Amino acid sequence: MTHPARTASGARRVDTRIAAAAASLGVALAVACSGTNPASGAPATSRSPAPSAVVGPVVPSSNAGGSGGPRPSATPWPRDAMFALTALGAGDGEIAKAVADLSEAVANEDLVRMRAGAIGLENLIDGLSKQFVGLQGYPPTGNLLAEYRAAFGPMHDGAAALVTALDAGDANGIVAATQQITTGMTAYGALRQELSDWVNQLPDQQDFPLR
Repeated sequence: MTHPARTASGARRVDTRIAAAAASLGVALAVACSGTNPASGAPATSRSPAPSAVVGPVVPSSNAGGSGGPRPSATPWPRDAMFALTALGAGDGEIAKAVADLSEAVANEDLVRMRAGAIGLENLIDGLSKQFVGLQGYPPTGNLLAEYRAAFGPMHDGAAALVTALDAGDANGIVAATQQITTGMTAYGALRQELSDWVNQLPDQQDFPLR
């Protein structure tokens, strides 16, 4: 026979862990979205410095003098790479909204919204992942592609696991899945500066014929 007091105590511990997982997801979202907005190239309200491990295309500043070095964007990019970077830049805001909605649902322990949010995030990641083909065909975007895969993998798998855990009524599974999404969102935050570096060069590419 299960002791009611122990059952209640265990439920409180799980509730506390879910709340903590929701808080961690919220923090990861805030940190990830505190840098440059890749869709516009403009810094967000509270920009944090880009991780030193992230190295993107470097555009010489106006005071570069007579270095004579060509701008990376002086070379025309393949059409598929341009389309992929455009779509991924636009998808940045969609990711932020999807994770924000999911984070709020987890914090409120709203199981219906949590399930809908997890499915929405999983579908969004599936859709954006189709753009990887465009990056695969252009070696200079290889680093960005690797970072995307490292971020999208945990986000996608965590979202799928969250749906499974919710359907099974598995509170511990809910916590684990939320933590997995948080891991992916943290990795995503680290790639946003590099994505922005690429997106900022897209206007220059309009001067070249598509190839």
